[in-house]
Amino acid sequence: MLTQFVDYVDSFYGQNDPIYPMMSRETKQPLTKVDILRASHNYLKMCQDDTNKFCTWGDGDSLDRERVRDILLEDYNYKFVGE
Repeated sequence: MLTQFVDYVDSFYGQNDPIYPMMSRETKQPLTKVDILRASHNYLKMCQDDTNKFCTWGDGDSLDRERVRDILLEDYNYKFVGE
């Protein structure tokens, strides 16, 4: 299931003809599936924290994708291409 979610996020922001391509602010390289997977693990860890009432795993829905996107932008130093 996590592999499908990574592919889903990649289809929006990654390297395989994304709708909203992202790249590293530092290296200018496109978003990698490895970083998507890492950010997804961070997100899932946040969702397992019972004190974090604003984080719930929605089985890989669009809200999950957007929250992982936000982690990539804030914690992994990515940006949208063209910014």
